[in-house]
Amino acid sequence: MNRKLFLVIFCIGVLMITEKAVAQPFWEMGSDKVRNMLNEKFLAVEAETPQVFKVENITIKNDDRTTPLRIYIPNEEKDLPIILYIHGGAWVAGSLDTHDNLARYLCKNVQALVVSVGYLNAPEGKFPVPLEQCYDALLWIKKNAQKFNTNPSRLAVVGDSAGGGMAAALCLLDRDRKGPSVELQVLINPVVDNTWGGTLQLQGDEFDSERWIAAQYVKDPKDTSNPYVSPIFAKDLSNLPPALIILAEKDMFRKDAQKYADRLLASGVHTNVYTQFGVGHLAGNGGRASKLAQESLDVAAAALRGAFREKKQ
Repeated sequence: MNRKLFLVIFCIGVLMITEKAVAQPFWEMGSDKVRNMLNEKFLAVEAETPQVFKVENITIKNDDRTTPLRIYIPNEEKDLPIILYIHGGAWVAGSLDTHDNLARYLCKNVQALVVSVGYLNAPEGKFPVPLEQCYDALLWIKKNAQKFNTNPSRLAVVGDSAGGGMAAALCLLDRDRKGPSVELQVLINPVVDNTWGGTLQLQGDEFDSERWIAAQYVKDPKDTSNPYVSPIFAKDLSNLPPALIILAEKDMFRKDAQKYADRLLASGVHTNVYTQFGVGHLAGNGGRASKLAQESLDVAAAALRGAFREKKQ
């Protein structure tokens, strides 16, 4: 298999694309072309669009940050639980639109209000801006929960791929700042280590695409070892929300995510791990909630329902 094709399939999760579609390495294409290519591939994954009661688009502001949010409402009931959702896409790609199906899937199958964060893609959005936008959304949820008939004491954070790493980082940041209480963190195929052998300089090996992607997200290569960029380097993982970490058997990020799960357990954080066998990184299929990804997504939905039900009792 062509190495560039392999990298796109297993590093980014855009499945079943042709070699012709990957004519250049990412670092030769540039961020705009990579973003357009990945977003097109995400949206090309065949999947049905789950129907929900209502969808609203709003924009929030905090300091000099402006962040679009998309709110998915499952029904007219009161006391709804809340999910803050952070989409994947290798930081440079992904959007409210590319991952609209996954947000809808969670809304419908958990019967929760879902707030999806339209953080600024890299390299326009460098760390810590996208993570701060996610924290802005978390604070906004806490402040505005009653307006949407929701219960801020039943709050979960969900992220997939790069968004999974950001979700883990957000829980660390929220703990450190003593922010809103989060009942469950669900990390789907998360990227939790962005150091890539300690350098973001191209090395001519199989990790060069990941080095290029990480270099788009951080201002300084040293930032890759910051726990808010690579959660696996956090010295203290105690007092974090219970976690569900969903892995894919053939995902190149699986081992790091498993190590993170092991560290959470060792730190006293209740952690469950689920592995979907026979599949690689599910970013594109996950974002579209395709049939291939539904095994993992159903596990996530069941865990969220259980956590919210337990909190309500």
